[in-house]
Amino acid sequence: MSLVRSLLCAAVLVFATGGAGAQPRESLTIGMVQFPPDMHPYITNTSIKDYILLTARRAMTSFTRGGEVMCVMCETLPTLANGGAVVVPRADGSKGMQVTFRIKPGYAWGDGRPVTAADFAFAFEVLKAFSAPPQVEGVVALDAATLRVDLKSTRYDYNRWAYGPLPEHIEGPIFRQAKDPLDYGQKSALNRRPEEPGLWMGPYRIAEFRPNESVTLVPNGHWTGVPPAFKRVTMRLVENTSALQANLLAGDVDMVASGNLGLTLDQIIALSKKEAARFDFAFQPAVTSYEHLTPNFDNPVLADKRVRQALQMAIDRKTLVAKLFEGKQEVAESFKHPSQFGWDAGIKTYAYDPRAARALLAEAGFRPGADGIGVNAAGERLSLDFTTTSGNRTRELVQQVLQTQMKAVGIELVIKNEPARVMFGETLRKRSFKGLVQFQSDPPLDWVPEFTFASVWVPTAANNWSGTNYMGYRSAAMDAAIDAAQTELDPGRRKALWKTLLQIAAEDLPEINLYFASTAYVLPKWLAGVMHTDPSELVGTGPGWIEAWRTR
Repeated sequence: MSLVRSLLCAAVLVFATGGAGAQPRESLTIGMVQFPPDMHPYITNTSIKDYILLTARRAMTSFTRGGEVMCVMCETLPTLANGGAVVVPRADGSKGMQVTFRIKPGYAWGDGRPVTAADFAFAFEVLKAFSAPPQVEGVVALDAATLRVDLKSTRYDYNRWAYGPLPEHIEGPIFRQAKDPLDYGQKSALNRRPEEPGLWMGPYRIAEFRPNESVTLVPNGHWTGVPPAFKRVTMRLVENTSALQANLLAGDVDMVASGNLGLTLDQIIALSKKEAARFDFAFQPAVTSYEHLTPNFDNPVLADKRVRQALQMAIDRKTLVAKLFEGKQEVAESFKHPSQFGWDAGIKTYAYDPRAARALLAEAGFRPGADGIGVNAAGERLSLDFTTTSGNRTRELVQQVLQTQMKAVGIELVIKNEPARVMFGETLRKRSFKGLVQFQSDPPLDWVPEFTFASVWVPTAANNWSGTNYMGYRSAAMDAAIDAAQTELDPGRRKALWKTLLQIAAEDLPEINLYFASTAYVLPKWLAGVMHTDPSELVGTGPGWIEAWRTR
């Protein structure tokens, strides 16, 4: 069943089963503890921006909950079998691919202009200015509704590289008149005047944008899919999770954003025991939402693999998950969840072992000082800055636990938290942190960690700080393993290649593993359609199908 047909059926069912006297609500207010640094989809990477953009944009393809690639904007998913994707010779004698997509009829920007293949080609032009995707050679508009993505090599994920469109008729002149990418980012209508209707092509568009305060959405009058139920959706910043909970209980917000964008898991667990009469609660395992510590490899202490391995062994993840989250999070032994394609149970893992951690630190030159904190031959203390999003109670609790556990092996963690908009918009993006940063990554299903671990994705001034290898991790072996896994079309051979990739990551520990986060929902009793559970439905967070949200 198609996504649109599924949503139509869901909408009919909701209205058919609703109470006879129920009055549909016309507005919805969502509380959130983060606010995006900008609204351009291709300049910075933040979960809260993605959450908002899902209401006002759509992608060419996505994933089902069962892990299969699915069409969203395309008529038919291109594959090697149906001829939509073909392997082609390149001028240098290597093999590339051409992948052709045809846009479903009916998609239009909020000013009535149709979404065309030229909008996809322009989006790639913008991407190149910030950080050219090394695997994509070009995006060509063959006609108004047909585009071709040219890839530089064979790739297993060939039908996922049609980046979401940008409105060329609005952004094109601004982009081409800008002095450089930074100038374009500052002048982009997506950042300067996001209320302009023609910037958006989802079921909603942004009607009011109040920086660090709220975003108000109204229906896109040119949306031809399932009509959204609410005439007004307001996403409001409440930077502290305790204040957000108070707002929810007082009725000032109707619901909270899911995951780390809203209430913390421990808050929702506690609320579920007290407020079951007022709200619906659900805990949905998320196999790619991965909480971890990112070390800065420019710090010579963290560049030492022995120190990173000691950090990993100093953390009692099982106790942390059991005590703080009542077992509703899952300990992560790797960045890759065991349920995903390519997992190998034989990779190296790190049990909680404080004695082994202390031994590794001694090998790295750190012996306990008078206060128990490691000191090297130069008299330098083993003290690391530790940053996460301020106001997030879960992460602050995790920090306290990690501080205690690290101190027990001779590592001092100095907490220096920042608002999410600063941490994601500046600190991570420009790699200005000195020690460790804790946050959650939400990569797509069946991903090869190119953007996280490949050397080419280290953020630099040269690529306008648009990479996501925030660690500064550079490994020729990892680059080769990523390339091999990316370019292998045969699933059986690719699974074998994954073993090498996982082994390198387990040995090098470019990230310190914590846990896979469950997505916790707290929803008003009168709201339906926010959660998808069927394996054939679209994966992700609720705003990806916000047009299906309804009053009961």
